[in-house]
Amino acid sequence: MGNTTTCTGALIAAAASILVAAPPLASGAEVPATDEATGPLAEIVITATRKEENLSRVPISVTALTSEMLDARGIKDFQDVARFTPGVQIDNTGTNNIAIRGIASTGGAGTTGIYLDDSPIQMRALAFNPDEALPKSFDLDRVEVLRGPQGTLFGAGSEGGTVRYITTQPSLTVSSVYSREEISFTQGGRPSYEAGVAAGIPIVDGTFGIRVTAWYRQDGGWIDHVDPYSMAVTENAANYDQTKVVRIAAVWAPMDGLKITPSFYYQDRYRNNVEAYWTGLSNPGSNHYVNADPDERNDPDQYWIASLKVEGDLSFAKLISSTSYFNRSEETGYEGTIYNLGFYQTFLNGTPLTGPPLIDGSGIHLPSCAQQQVTAPGQPCLTNYHAPASVDNTQDNFAQEIRLQGNDPNARLTWTTGLFFGMNHQKYLEQIHDPQLNALSLAVAGVPYTQEFTYTNNAGATVPVLYDPNYPIDSYFLSTQSTDKQLAVFGEGTYNFTDQWKTTIGMRYSATEFSFSTLTGGPQLFLNNQANEGDKKERSFTPKVSIDYQYDPHNLYYFTYARGFRPGGANNPVPQAACAQDFANFGITSSPATFNSDTVDSFEVGSKNN
Repeated sequence: MGNTTTCTGALIAAAASILVAAPPLASGAEVPATDEATGPLAEIVITATRKEENLSRVPISVTALTSEMLDARGIKDFQDVARFTPGVQIDNTGTNNIAIRGIASTGGAGTTGIYLDDSPIQMRALAFNPDEALPKSFDLDRVEVLRGPQGTLFGAGSEGGTVRYITTQPSLTVSSVYSREEISFTQGGRPSYEAGVAAGIPIVDGTFGIRVTAWYRQDGGWIDHVDPYSMAVTENAANYDQTKVVRIAAVWAPMDGLKITPSFYYQDRYRNNVEAYWTGLSNPGSNHYVNADPDERNDPDQYWIASLKVEGDLSFAKLISSTSYFNRSEETGYEGTIYNLGFYQTFLNGTPLTGPPLIDGSGIHLPSCAQQQVTAPGQPCLTNYHAPASVDNTQDNFAQEIRLQGNDPNARLTWTTGLFFGMNHQKYLEQIHDPQLNALSLAVAGVPYTQEFTYTNNAGATVPVLYDPNYPIDSYFLSTQSTDKQLAVFGEGTYNFTDQWKTTIGMRYSATEFSFSTLTGGPQLFLNNQANEGDKKERSFTPKVSIDYQYDPHNLYYFTYARGFRPGGANNPVPQAACAQDFANFGITSSPATFNSDTVDSFEVGSKNN
């Protein structure tokens, strides 16, 4: 919910109780088990250590799902991946927040690194609804989930672990075609279906090849939306979900020892009327689900990634450069009308209202026109109050990594070292669009909003809080912009003492800088606009030490110590008038402008037995 719920969340408890999220089971949702899905552990090649290794020989707790496994299990997105991955959870209530081994946070920098190939795409939570971008699972070579801190090779933000989406790469020598089609039906709802095809072909054998991917999916809705005042149906099966994916990749080998791979990935997801159903208006026994929230909330989410990978063979080592640019725009929101009515029950007229509340578990209760004529004679009657709330998040992330790694996988010493630079720009804009605030104040309290939403200035005068001219219809807004910069040097080496014993030592040294500016205002603050800006510079050192013993080809035992890190950040202004008691309880007079980084030290003893 909005920023003001920090100190007033209890006011809307009754309103929230009318919502229940429990989608019905879809026919055909269960995927039959296959030998591949249920049989013994297959040998999978992964790149969790930035070089190709067999999964069973890597001393890291990794779950790797190949494209065949994803299809056999009916996995469409990370919510499905989490069900097959021990120690991993995902919050699907509006954040896509991934928790690995219980490490998660809804504020500040992420705790889980998210990569599409070599491109980092995770976001910083500047305020509410930090909805992570998670690619769909079409034409993926595999998904790797690395449990435990991955600060050495994947840097800040991989405090609890890392999720890697590895796309199917174009080939210089082999043509291939992959397609997937599906249709399913939901009792009481609309059908769901998908269709997609990916094709790769060498244009010039051994020199140039391409791969093109196109995929579309629609998940049918099952909740009807009705107008809360007239109860007329406004849209049947309103909660549908559409996704489009397009990818173009090429590989060019102009000479021996040099390979250039450009790619472009685009995903467009649109969720219509993202709401739960109201139990009082629904009849689950007859597959009848109804949502009467005053504001239809949609979630358009578009992003694209342009990347360039260059690999050069230097005889003694391989030089790899990965460059990427990630652009994303998403709009989410929350139920502003219900939130506002709960909030205003206490603040309109200075004391809790007498008589029926504006909102409770049975719905919305605006005063009747006759009652309004008593409260505010001569004023037009307010019969249809709406205050939709929107949250806009945008990202522009640039990343450049250069790695140098040993060329001989059978050498006694294998090693990787490199440099990383990242610059991530984010914008956050939260708005409660409330053009009818004055009409509501007149209808309920009999006075304009300028007499209800006031504060005492330094001169001791009572001053009304007006709409901000830049946000002329918002009773509350929060605008935040930030820039994350990261420069890091890293290295990791593995030394084989014998055919059975080896040790790995790694480190990463990072310099991070977080700069921000934020502005918040609107009548709900009971204060004029508040602003905050500044920067936070930090240094971090993340080591890693591992010792492993390959007892025989089928049994590996290991001990790993690793540290994870995420940078600090800034706090948005908090309305002192509404939160004075909370400040007093903490012994402070205002919220701190910034907060420091945090780290995790992980000690793991494990085995892999195939």
